[in-house]
Order: sequence, then structure tokens, then C-alpha cells
Amino acid sequence: MTEKEYADALDKIKKGLATKVRIFVPANACPVCTALEGVYEFDDAPKLPPEGCSCLNGPMAMYAPVLDQYGP
Repeated sequence: MTEKEYADALDKIKKGLATKVRIFVPANACPVCTALEGVYEFDDAPKLPPEGCSCLNGPMAMYAPVLDQYGP
């Protein structure tokens, strides 16, 4: 994914029902991507793709919504 595609994905999550954003990283990701794994406030979320990533097939870190609010 390109930097713009990552930015668009984060923007889409912000506009949805999510209250925060999670950076999900598979077990076989590089140390740079692995270090970013966790839950962030929208304004504190690191930009993806991370600089210095050494994943074999490109950056593996992904944004995912945190849905901790329930419907009416």
C-alpha cells in the first residue's frame, strides 16, 4: 500500500464508529512494524508505512478500528 492509501484507511476509520485505532501486525513482521503494534488515539497514531521497515514483501502493519462503543 502507498502512504496515501494508508492515510485514506485511517481517515475512513476516523469517520466510522471507531473510538480509537489499532495497529495490527502479523507475527512474521519486521521489528520496525512490530514496535508499532498497539492501540492509539487518532491524533497519536503513527503514520504507515513505517520508515525503516524491512518486511520481505513490504510493510505488514495495518490500521484497524477499535469498536468499543455499542449501539443504542
